Amino acid sequence: MLPPGGVLMPPVMGATAFIMASFLNIPYGTIALAAVVPSVLYFLGLFIQIDAYAARYGIKGLPEDELPSLRQTLKEGWYFIFVFALLIWLLFFLRREATAPFFATALLLIINQLLPYQRWGWREVKNFFSTSGKLFAELIAILAGVGLLVGALSVTGLSGTIANDLIFLAGGNTLVLLLMGALTSFILGIGMTVTAAYIFLAVALAPALINGGGMDPLAVHLFILYWGMLSFITPPVALGAFAAATVAGARAMETGVQAMRLGSVIYFIPFLFVLNPALIFQGAWYEVVMVITQAFFGVLLIACAMQGYLLGVGDLSVNRVLEWPIRLALIGGGMLLAIPGGGPVPLTNLTLSLISAALLVPAIGAAWLSVRTMPAGQTAGT
Repeated sequence: MLPPGGVLMPPVMGATAFIMASFLNIPYGTIALAAVVPSVLYFLGLFIQIDAYAARYGIKGLPEDELPSLRQTLKEGWYFIFVFALLIWLLFFLRREATAPFFATALLLIINQLLPYQRWGWREVKNFFSTSGKLFAELIAILAGVGLLVGALSVTGLSGTIANDLIFLAGGNTLVLLLMGALTSFILGIGMTVTAAYIFLAVALAPALINGGGMDPLAVHLFILYWGMLSFITPPVALGAFAAATVAGARAMETGVQAMRLGSVIYFIPFLFVLNPALIFQGAWYEVVMVITQAFFGVLLIACAMQGYLLGVGDLSVNRVLEWPIRLALIGGGMLLAIPGGGPVPLTNLTLSLISAALLVPAIGAAWLSVRTMPAGQTAGT
């Protein structure tokens, strides 16, 4: 189980996006637009890793005759497009963020009851209200506690003290302040819902990063949103991964490690857009294009290295001696390629690109030669 991708992916995202719009006093559409590239990079890294894993171990997809019928699927479900259209219309054109989910849910239930395919009976209605009641009770209890904490911080002035203490400890170094902010967000996000963690961090941590580091406010709030949810896949906490392990009947810690591995790119994506807001469309168009292109290839290389299979080349484990040097070089080169130069980063973009090329060219060359010179009859990974 990975971080709640729906919270990150526009155009819907989650309740946290609406709260963020209220904190920053900007339209919801601006937040949704800014979240496009980071969320696409996250899902790209996830897809590439799964695809590379399948290619390395020879995992095949379902036979064609077992695939769901596209015609039948569209016949039974195309009506639900109206729900999505209503939600987009309410969010972006009428800007009714507070009521849009309720109207969309009501339309969804009405359409579901009008169609004969998956119509609810009294048992499903009872389960729906029972599950919803339990969920709301948990959220109310958590948000009430967070509300008390936020109120106490505001009344006592401790929120400003936390921000000032972080700035003092960082010694004016923006990179150190970011690392401290990431660690603080991770710790405070343990055991809390994404929304509750974000509210707390927006009050206690965001001012330190904005005022002390001189960073873009929207980038900072997205940064703490990302890092506030990473405890869901990071052992020893990994609440989401452990829940998935229970369902799958797998070992909890092993599942947490695999979830952390699959979602590895999400650990450094927040640093990319907070160091250079061009990744969230805050800058000139040519800078936006350049930063997005670099981040795309960087994520691609890192995802391939994490699974030991380089797209277009093959299995990196064919040569056991060179496997890990190649994989480490790909990870390092991919990170250097994706990281924007200048600003808080002491190296220029050109310097980072040259260092990245110095790591990637020999690594890719060695991987290509290893795969091409594999002895006849030897299978990949042996």
